[in-house]
Amino acid sequence: MEPVSDAPRRIEVWLRQVCWAAPAVVTLISCLIGITGPALWADELATWGITTVSWPELWKQLDGTDASIGPYYVFIRLWTTVFGDSDLALRLPSTFAMVATAAVIGLIGRRLGAPRAGLIAGLVFAVLPITARFGQEARPYAAATLAAAVATLLLIRMLEGYTLGVGLAYALSLTVLGALHLVALSLLAGHGLAVLVHKRKLLWRWIPTAVGGLVPLIPLVLIGRRQQGNQIGWIPLADLHQLEAYANEMFGSAVVGGALLVLGAAALSRERGAVVAACVAVTPAAALFTVGTVSHLWQQRYVLFTVVGWALLAGLLLAKRGVVAAAAAVATLAVLSLPGQVSVRKPAFRYQDTAAVVTLLKTTYRPGDGIVYGLQDRGPGVLNRDIVAHYIPADMRPTDLLVDRPMRTDGWMVASEHQDVAARLGETQRIWVLRLGEYGDPLDGLDGSKSQVLGEGYDVQETWRTTGYTVALLIRKATE
Repeated sequence: MEPVSDAPRRIEVWLRQVCWAAPAVVTLISCLIGITGPALWADELATWGITTVSWPELWKQLDGTDASIGPYYVFIRLWTTVFGDSDLALRLPSTFAMVATAAVIGLIGRRLGAPRAGLIAGLVFAVLPITARFGQEARPYAAATLAAAVATLLLIRMLEGYTLGVGLAYALSLTVLGALHLVALSLLAGHGLAVLVHKRKLLWRWIPTAVGGLVPLIPLVLIGRRQQGNQIGWIPLADLHQLEAYANEMFGSAVVGGALLVLGAAALSRERGAVVAACVAVTPAAALFTVGTVSHLWQQRYVLFTVVGWALLAGLLLAKRGVVAAAAAVATLAVLSLPGQVSVRKPAFRYQDTAAVVTLLKTTYRPGDGIVYGLQDRGPGVLNRDIVAHYIPADMRPTDLLVDRPMRTDGWMVASEHQDVAARLGETQRIWVLRLGEYGDPLDGLDGSKSQVLGEGYDVQETWRTTGYTVALLIRKATE
């Protein structure tokens, strides 16, 4: 029989082995459940669209728009060359990024000498509804979360003792983070504060190391500044109403978010892990929200990576409460997250029910139908054409009546349309109108002369409103 004194040591060895693997497995399962449920929403359609162009056209596109996440687009273009452009293929990189993030959280706990805390923190991260939400999205936020987690792991290593190798790895992680999403560099506000609070004398090494990681991003920053009006000009200024929604939008569930905020507050201490975790959890979001009150920058998904800090705080606290209490707390959190897990897999959490639009068009289409898009609908309506292009077979598509230059041509993401609307409509008997947004009158505010011309020549036979979209079928008025 094994000596009793060996049991704690063996448990510790076992924890060091599973503290990263178990959270990774749970995260993988969570992210794969329902991954192809909701169809791609507007932002994801932008990702799909960039995979449809040639490499020369892709470079032109990035020079005109979206250069700030250009490296992600280049990666996804390579990825789809191998694995195709199905919704599953487009979303899998984000799933793998979240799985790796859960593993890194476990490794952070092990680095802190508390593999139990890493295991708990990783499992907390795995059961959060928001982890599945962005693990099922074809956008760069999950990958940026992984880069932020790796950078945080390396920061903790730097706090233990700076070496050139660790410094170079940290700088590289920041380069990758900024290349994935420039706004995610708000992480530096949290890291800088952690160094200032825990080991101030490291600042003289941390600052040049961080700057070294930012230098390769200068071209991206310069191009991004030129494009920022198009990319973030639509974002409203931050206000208290958005702050009130923080728990629900950041964690995918107000109840789970509230529980994590309480656990995080209770975990605050002067210990290295708690300091770093708290600074990562709070500082970047607070900094971006503050800037967002005067500039169009605040979107909670831009600081998704702060969830890593909250999960670590919860893990550090619960690891001190004993195995039974910790297991019960994680199990309770998992149960509380179930409604949120259901919610984040619904189209409403993605703002748009693209699948409903596709089903409607497929089932109601007749040969000879035409379609008109709300090009200037906020959201952006310029991507409405991608719904039809991605999901509806060519022989079932209404004719795009107004298009002159297709989307993503000659460096222009937005399609150009013919100005003589009446001439292009011709004698078309049935015309679909697809709008991004929900309108009482489907022709209200339709850009250019479309509203007037359609109103004079056609009657609205039927209007459908689904989450985020308005679809109307217009029938040509009888001539006297």
